[in-house]
Amino acid sequence: MDTFQIGNRLRELRENIHATQQELAEALEVSHSYYSRLEEGRRGMTLKTLYRLVDYYDTDANTILNIPKKEERKRGR
Repeated sequence: MDTFQIGNRLRELRENIHATQQELAEALEVSHSYYSRLEEGRRGMTLKTLYRLVDYYDTDANTILNIPKKEERKRGR
């Protein structure tokens, strides 16, 4: 997985709800610097952080990780 693409996806999701990095860090119970490095693509996330993001955004891991749905992957072949 490309941490830069995941970081861009995290930024996009956060900006869509008009939240700050600090707000996300607090909701995920991580430091602001850790969350900032995630968005910059300079750090990979832990599974625990992924679970918290899934819960926070009420979505699935594929959405967080920007992985296309099965149907979309099949069409791309």
